[in-house]
Amino acid sequence: MPLMWASLAFLGGIAIHAKLHPPTDAWMMLVFLVILLAWLLPLRGSRSFKWTVTASMIAMLLGAARYQFTSHKLTPSDVAWFNDRKYEMLVTGYLVEPPDYRDTYTNLRVEATALDTGKDIFPVHDLMLARIPTNQTYHYGDIVRLRGKLETPPSSEDFSYQDYLARQGILSYMSSAEVTLLPGSAGNPILAAAYALKEKALDNVYRLFLDPEASLLAGILLGVDSGLPNALQQAYKDTGTAHIIAISGFNISIIAGIFFSLFSRALGPRRGAVMAILGIAFYTFLVGAGAAVVRAALMGTLSLFAMQVGRRQMGLNTLAFVAALMALWNPLIIWDAGFQLSFFATLGLILYGGPFQQAAERFVSRFLPVSNAQQIAKLLGDYVLLTLAAQLTTLPIMAFQFKQISLVSFIANPFILPAQPAVMILGGLAVIASLILFPIGQILAWIAWPLTAYTNRVVELFDSIPHGVIYLGGFSFALVALFYAVLLAVTFGGPRLKEIYVSLRNRYKYLPTATILAALFICTLLTWRVAADAPDGKLHVTFLGVGSADAVLIETPTGRNILINGGPSASTLSDALGRRLSFFDHSLDWLVVASTDENQVASLSRVLQRYPPRNVLWSGNKQASFSSRNLAQFLADQSIPVTQAEEGQAFDLGDGAALKVLNVSPLGSTLLIEWNDFRLLLPIGENLDTLDQLKTGSAVQPVTVLSLAQSGYAPLSPPDWITNLNPQLVVLSVAAGDINGMPDQATLDALGGRSLLRTDQNGWIQIMTDGRQMWVSVEKK
Repeated sequence: MPLMWASLAFLGGIAIHAKLHPPTDAWMMLVFLVILLAWLLPLRGSRSFKWTVTASMIAMLLGAARYQFTSHKLTPSDVAWFNDRKYEMLVTGYLVEPPDYRDTYTNLRVEATALDTGKDIFPVHDLMLARIPTNQTYHYGDIVRLRGKLETPPSSEDFSYQDYLARQGILSYMSSAEVTLLPGSAGNPILAAAYALKEKALDNVYRLFLDPEASLLAGILLGVDSGLPNALQQAYKDTGTAHIIAISGFNISIIAGIFFSLFSRALGPRRGAVMAILGIAFYTFLVGAGAAVVRAALMGTLSLFAMQVGRRQMGLNTLAFVAALMALWNPLIIWDAGFQLSFFATLGLILYGGPFQQAAERFVSRFLPVSNAQQIAKLLGDYVLLTLAAQLTTLPIMAFQFKQISLVSFIANPFILPAQPAVMILGGLAVIASLILFPIGQILAWIAWPLTAYTNRVVELFDSIPHGVIYLGGFSFALVALFYAVLLAVTFGGPRLKEIYVSLRNRYKYLPTATILAALFICTLLTWRVAADAPDGKLHVTFLGVGSADAVLIETPTGRNILINGGPSASTLSDALGRRLSFFDHSLDWLVVASTDENQVASLSRVLQRYPPRNVLWSGNKQASFSSRNLAQFLADQSIPVTQAEEGQAFDLGDGAALKVLNVSPLGSTLLIEWNDFRLLLPIGENLDTLDQLKTGSAVQPVTVLSLAQSGYAPLSPPDWITNLNPQLVVLSVAAGDINGMPDQATLDALGGRSLLRTDQNGWIQIMTDGRQMWVSVEKK
């Protein structure tokens, strides 16, 4: 299968070059050595193998070169050249898509043609995104003038809007733009006609149906899902049925299979496939033929081709080749979640669609006549097994990209999908008829309404099932790779594995029972670990017992992990993190360096190699200690983004919780965790000046929990500080038998009988809160 391997090598070349950026000399040397070894090794009957290796390595080199061409040095002819300036600009261009209308704003995608800085006018040719106030109506091809500040699209640890837009060729963003509509129009007249038809069809959808059924059909038929309320959209996501309302490769692959099944019964397999492809092409044109829709249509058509040919090898060759062609057009597409879902959904249909149906037929034929078994298997294949095949191969992508797995999706889809062909056909006929004669469309809409209402109500029903979604918090790429490696090994090495299993079963009588029990035991442990790692909507703050230093692990309500400092012992810190971080993702979302004292950060350089942070917030002098210098160098070597802490900064922890920087000193920073009624103060980098600046605590106001600075050093915890903060609980991080005699007795006396927990006596201390109540647990009572 040289075409498949060469295509996959092309994709691999793009991914490797994007990740490692090897120089051209290294690429040439690698390709030369691999080809040389392939031709020198004395493998019998391997001429085709050698040519496959040669073609694949050349394709990999071409993939790396193609990615390299995507990056170019910005010039004044690029809109992004003017990003992040402090003054407003005028940008003239035209809309390349219909506006994306939202509840509180509207997004315009504009092909910029001229940029006015106030001093000079520059001709430009670039895509940009502008956010404008709502309640303004625009159309594809409208020429507009935008006034505002050009920005680089924002990014966060949860989602990079910058990368998302860059994959679509957009590098500039106006977050608040004023728009002036200019005379004339631009763009492609064929696309203009398609978008005009789409707008008219969308208007008729809302005239024919009431919400939320109208918005559901707008999403299914036209790809406009912004009308659904947030709660209902989330319900579709949590039940694993969001593919119904989004035009994606997953969706069109399923639709293509259903269309093929329906048309082939009436017209035969070949004519049925042609009619299904024509239906997909018309649908693509109707919704505007945007890049995402064309990609999805190509994948859907490919799945039809694979089923029609009936040869898995041909389907795999074509799938890989089409993916390589898409990456040739836009190398950044391989990181797009929609592309990944399209690719793997189609892969699932090619590999497992037919085998699943055959297995169902064999199973049903044990209980029913063969003719009845075939009909039932066909019905199951059309509405259940095709979806199951696609779900099987997209499950790890869902977990990796969206950090959650829907358990109810496997039962929700069989209830919902059988109605979708009728929803699409009846809803589509109603809309088409309304464009010709509205009363006829209204009659058809009355017929289609029960099925659309059924779809929404069933989704809401399954969404109400408790614990239907597992929120992973994190899912590493290594687990994705392992899943696919095992799945493909079983798929392609099945006969050989079966021979080995039969041989072992004959030798060991109880092997089947032992295998099943072992598999159940492993699955139980993994399920338990997944459930334990899933965020529970509460804020967890754990003081790790690392000695006379601070190491605080924060798990946010949404499942992110933040480590503040680390203490002196790498083994102690590594053990504490290993017991608490997700089994499936060992990384930290943030590291906060709140003090650069040697004892506070000595463990971090080693431990962060095992638990790398995605971002770092740094406070304090980087040259303050040997370990702080090492840590700063390690972060620079690993290209981990470092943000310098500033007084007044606030970091969103999710659901309204926030981590605030109250004060920054040469020693570090004083931090406050706040969520509704809960307040926890961490004066880790506190010094005597901090006490003055915070007015001995009166500027902070009372807190729920107070951590004592520097293991209870008395000058940093005077009685007025304790009195003004008035904590319900005091936490002391100190080693048993501290060599400096900490905590000072004066500090303990200043507490005045307040509740005190100590890591030397209680071990780790965990505080859990929902913002209203607080629960405390300790290692030792």
